[in-house]
Amino acid sequence: MNLLYPALLLSSMLLIMLLPYVPALHEWLRPSDVAPLPVRRNEINNLRYFADSFRMTIANMPAINLQKLRDLHTDRTVSIGDKLHVVHQRLDEDAATGYSPSTLRVLQKKNGIVIFVHDAFLPPDSHSQADLFAASDLLVGDGASLRACSAQGAITLGADTVVHRWIDAPCIHVGSNASIDGRITALKEINFCSGSHFIRAGAPTMRFGDSNATAAAAPQASSLRVRHVLDEGERQSAALSQHGDYVVRGAYQLHPGTTVYGNIKTYGDLHLGERTCVAGSLVSNKDIVLAKGCSVLGPVISQNDIVVGPDCRIGTPDAATTMICRRLSIAAGCVVHGVITTQDGAVMASREAADAS
Repeated sequence: MNLLYPALLLSSMLLIMLLPYVPALHEWLRPSDVAPLPVRRNEINNLRYFADSFRMTIANMPAINLQKLRDLHTDRTVSIGDKLHVVHQRLDEDAATGYSPSTLRVLQKKNGIVIFVHDAFLPPDSHSQADLFAASDLLVGDGASLRACSAQGAITLGADTVVHRWIDAPCIHVGSNASIDGRITALKEINFCSGSHFIRAGAPTMRFGDSNATAAAAPQASSLRVRHVLDEGERQSAALSQHGDYVVRGAYQLHPGTTVYGNIKTYGDLHLGERTCVAGSLVSNKDIVLAKGCSVLGPVISQNDIVVGPDCRIGTPDAATTMICRRLSIAAGCVVHGVITTQDGAVMASREAADAS
């Protein structure tokens, strides 16, 4: 009898220890959830998916009517629950006065949404952890950091600012040495300054510095083209006008001033001389280098790095295209129409640094 109680106690302890593993054992013996998780294609392919979803969330909020909120005469910051905050304070006359301490505390709350009814201003060196929505313009001070933001007006990022997830607006100006760790998208135009860094970007027009001397758009090529296959080591012919699609089994270099009416694919490095014009796409298994003043009509895709010299143009306003690579260095004076996707990041180099290299 004396051994019965210790045995029962030991059995009870073992049963309690094994009980959490019973559901896992049942799922392992008879799987009930073996299908892949549903993933919307838009989450991967649509660069503006997060921004569109965020705006849709704002539009579907019963308590949010932006037009009525603008008509209210108040400077209060109203909290609707723990996650939604509406800032009514105007900073039109003197943005330097800043928001009240209570509003600044709201901006630092994690996983919240802050809606600015009027023009918004984030102070220099501030850190905002909420998702921001500006019904008008948004000005971000130098050295500030924010999680994600969308605006119905223009967004201006000061120097050395950091965006951790995404940013979207009709027009965006990115200050020098600013860093966008995720996506930056605009309905109309993005202007980058020297040293700015991003991972993915998309807009009908993306300007990198002053674009007054940017090359003209590449012309259209004929739909009926001859296919040329070149062995490794072959060089371009003397003619500066090349017609057809080119497949090169090694590295290839185009002479300055050449116009190619077709696509180029190489298995080695691809170098375009100054003022080269390609009325097609560029695809390379290695690096792609564009010298000053080049223009490319179609996609520019590299399995390694892309270096774009000053005053180049990729795509046209009427025919947006794409750039895909591991790393991208793009110089001042360039214009890209479409989408840029990198693996390890893109950086805008100054004109002086590009000329020196």
